[in-house]
Amino acid sequence: MNKQITTSRFSGNLRFSAFSIAGLRLILFFFTLYPLNIRCQGTKPQSGRKIVISDILIEGNRKTVSSIILRELTFKRGDTILASLWHEFAERSEQNLRNTSLFTTLPMVDTVRMKNGDMDVYVEVQERWYFWPAPIFKVEERNFNTWWQQDDRRLDKADIGGTLTMYDVLGLNQTLGLIAQLGYTKKLGLSYKIPYLTKKQAGGLAFSFNYTENNELPYTSINDILTYLNTPGQILQSTYHGKIQYTYRQGLYNTHIIEGDIFSTRIADTINALTKYYLPFNLSNATFPEAKYYFKSDYRDCAPYPLTGYFFDISLNDYGMGVKFNSQPYNLFYVQSSFHKYWALSPLFYYSAEVEGKVSQSGAQPYFLQQALGYSNNFVRGYELYVVDGNDYALVKNEIRFRLINRPLQSIPYLGMSQFNTTYFTVYFAAFSDWGYVGAADPYVLNNFLTNKSLWGNGIGLDFVTYYDLVFRLEYSVNSLNQGGVFLHFTAPM
Repeated sequence: MNKQITTSRFSGNLRFSAFSIAGLRLILFFFTLYPLNIRCQGTKPQSGRKIVISDILIEGNRKTVSSIILRELTFKRGDTILASLWHEFAERSEQNLRNTSLFTTLPMVDTVRMKNGDMDVYVEVQERWYFWPAPIFKVEERNFNTWWQQDDRRLDKADIGGTLTMYDVLGLNQTLGLIAQLGYTKKLGLSYKIPYLTKKQAGGLAFSFNYTENNELPYTSINDILTYLNTPGQILQSTYHGKIQYTYRQGLYNTHIIEGDIFSTRIADTINALTKYYLPFNLSNATFPEAKYYFKSDYRDCAPYPLTGYFFDISLNDYGMGVKFNSQPYNLFYVQSSFHKYWALSPLFYYSAEVEGKVSQSGAQPYFLQQALGYSNNFVRGYELYVVDGNDYALVKNEIRFRLINRPLQSIPYLGMSQFNTTYFTVYFAAFSDWGYVGAADPYVLNNFLTNKSLWGNGIGLDFVTYYDLVFRLEYSVNSLNQGGVFLHFTAPM
């Protein structure tokens, strides 16, 4: 059998006792920031007058049940509101409706009639296209830049297949997802989400099941670069993953999630021969449960690209839950949390900051759980090509933006379908500075030289925000190693 070990190329949990005093002060400063006061637009009515909401009229919801829309409003029929506060209630309701991702444009909430202090409220929405059969062609990498620069743009790292996603099933904001995928990662999956189980619209349920297998696997990192084993024709890892979630939405902005997962993973003997601790106890076949509690408080104005508001989340995770293998119980507990804050300094200038961290129990951990910085959106800008493996980490991001171009909602000519014929386009110039730290390095990783030191990244960039909440970021950054480069991303920076 043809076996080849390839190492990615690149040239040119945090122990709190290891924090520098400056880094700790910086983190504490951001956590003491005051919550955002919602900015209002337009002329406010006379401050002492009160209005009574007589009725709420909804238009444009051809499929979405009215109760789903009413759930997102900051007011209800029969409420008495100070006239001076009405613009704040209306604006926040519009933002809540947009963040459901059910509508193509910012919904409009306004008054249509006032009589003897009573008021009818008019809510206009434009629904998105909810049935999405879509082909899959994506590169399987941590980010676009590692594929472009380290993988020499390998097309065999692409996934091909198809998905079928049905949003707003039954008009109740339920979601059905199916996936069948070949290529770098073979995958079959099914998911279903029910956001509300009762008329009170508080509790929800979601479940999913996936099967994946790979012929190439990152089994360690050397010099903070992921190292892969490639064995064409041999399955190096196969995994069955089942998940069930119960969600409780407290009010409009706070959500509690209790989740149970079951993983059944098998790896090839060649992986165990190369690494000492990829799975717990160096097993080649293991089934583990995981329990998780997750809480989030989301006051952002627009989740895909926030400009005002704040976001806080925390998760408590217990992996293994004491399951015994060869009379040895296994348990790994860790906590992960983040806080994001967004300010509108003026109609054109915006500032945002983020603090994020993970703390886990001490000792050697399985390599597949050793994800600190460099994975997903958790990285110091300028270090996109690196991974820093460890039990714990801290991350701080700061960014100031200036709006260069703002093309408001406009129609696309010759496109008749209302779900697709309205778009917008906004461009921001950004300047940023990030700091990160990873402690408790994996003892089995070779030359993990970026752990236990401050990692800085500074730079500038252009952010493009457009159609269906698409985000494109083009950035130039320089890191603490005096390495600079241009990087492309497809999500908001924080």
